[in-house]
Amino acid sequence: MTGLRAVMVALAVLWLAALALVVKTGVDRLHASPWGNAAAGDMSPEVAGSTQVGQAWMAPLPGLYRIELFLQPPATGSGQPLTFHLQAGVDATSDLWTATIDPGQIVAGSPYAIEFEPLRDSRGRTFYFYLESPQSRPGEAVQFVYGPASVLEGGSAYLNGQEAAGNLVFQTYYSLRTREKVDLLLERMAEGRPYLLGTKGFYVGLAILYGLLLLLLIWHVGKKVTSGEK
Repeated sequence: MTGLRAVMVALAVLWLAALALVVKTGVDRLHASPWGNAAAGDMSPEVAGSTQVGQAWMAPLPGLYRIELFLQPPATGSGQPLTFHLQAGVDATSDLWTATIDPGQIVAGSPYAIEFEPLRDSRGRTFYFYLESPQSRPGEAVQFVYGPASVLEGGSAYLNGQEAAGNLVFQTYYSLRTREKVDLLLERMAEGRPYLLGTKGFYVGLAILYGLLLLLLIWHVGKKVTSGEK
């Protein structure tokens, strides 16, 4: 019977390891969907001279690391460089990230991506980006694709630092750690469900209960095997 008990314990351990592997694989495959505004309809003023065109929004997730801009290249096919500024709010006095954009790399209808080190504490924070190009002249400058009638909770387009109607067309991307992915998974499981089913704690409790029941089963089987040896 000692051999049988060892086999039972080994099977239980293997089963737990397999379950943990399945859960980890599922969590690792979980990715946050892009967030932003996809509703177009017009073009912004040209980014030329003293004109600055930007967008503010509140990040829905931690780990902001990529922003995709939808831009219209100059009609001439070439132009002066643009400077991208990312700041922690419209009133910020310094940049979190700065990048130079070559108008020759802009393709109409395709996003222009800006990437930087993930901002781990981005969730719930307001961010603001804008483009400027003092050397550009009207008629030879870049424009943003723009949705004047679009509504984005916590977001708005800006012209020369002043809030404007609608939103620019842009997408933001977020890199999540394992625990943040678990939290996102729980949020998705609870989303739209009534009462207790709509709380993350309910599913955490279910997982704990499942683990306790499994331990109880292993203990009960072990006790039976031990009793049979006597």
